[in-house]
Amino acid sequence: MMRDWSLDLFFPTVARLPTTLPWRWAARRGRGESAAERKQLLQWLAGLFARVFPQASADQRAQWARAHLAMLAEEMVDAMAFHRLGQPGGPAVTVQGVEVARSLLRQGQGFILVLNHYDRLLTAPVALAREGIPTNVLTMPVLDNPDLAAAQSRFLLRKIRGYTGVTGGKWHTTSEGLRPVHESLRAGQGWVILADAWRPEFGRLRGHAFLGGQLNLPTGIERLAQSTGVPLLHAATYSRQPDRLDVVVEALSGTPRECVDQVIQRLEKDVQARPWAWWHWGLWDQMWQPSADLERAEEGHS
Repeated sequence: MMRDWSLDLFFPTVARLPTTLPWRWAARRGRGESAAERKQLLQWLAGLFARVFPQASADQRAQWARAHLAMLAEEMVDAMAFHRLGQPGGPAVTVQGVEVARSLLRQGQGFILVLNHYDRLLTAPVALAREGIPTNVLTMPVLDNPDLAAAQSRFLLRKIRGYTGVTGGKWHTTSEGLRPVHESLRAGQGWVILADAWRPEFGRLRGHAFLGGQLNLPTGIERLAQSTGVPLLHAATYSRQPDRLDVVVEALSGTPRECVDQVIQRLEKDVQARPWAWWHWGLWDQMWQPSADLERAEEGHS
């Protein structure tokens, strides 16, 4: 629903405006949807929240829906202005747990920084870069992704250039092969990977208890950590205002599988506390399924 002009012109232009006005403006304006499209999106989100969080009031669900669209728009400004995050005139960023990553860097120890599609997610690696901790990032394909329109690809390429310019690392995609990632981790570099990345063609999925059912996620992170022997860290961003962000970095303990379990348990708690901040509601029916117990209970009431 995003217009080409929003991707090619509006967000890149607005992101250059002084002060934190771009983020506050985006929170009110959205991503370029028409009024009718926005109304439809808000109704759909509120309906989904009613299914997942039946105890919430209608007003609460409507508020979450509005906050969700605002957060996605704010992140689009981030994408064109990574260099302004945590800098004078840009959103203020506080970071807890920097020493966890700094200690690994001093030891020459590679690591995987695990993120989720939650809130302003790439703020964490940008904040670490400000502290002298560069990271690379591994994502799904961009240029050879058939689901992306031309304007979306152009926007993402600008985002990649801005992001790597700030973080000091490489942007690598799964379609390019993982050998460079293995070698880089063993050589002591850090890599950012998202645990809740999802595509319908993904294989090797594993279920995680999540909001009364099961969230099916790829096992790539745990397999990569197992084969390279590197530790895993987790980071999450919590936006308090469009221009005020808190980042929390923490070490994970146990086997790679156990570490990923901890990450998804944290995601579940975060989503329960702030449902609007998770990106993947549009994929809910593909990623999530009811547990066997829940299915049996539903059958008993039908």
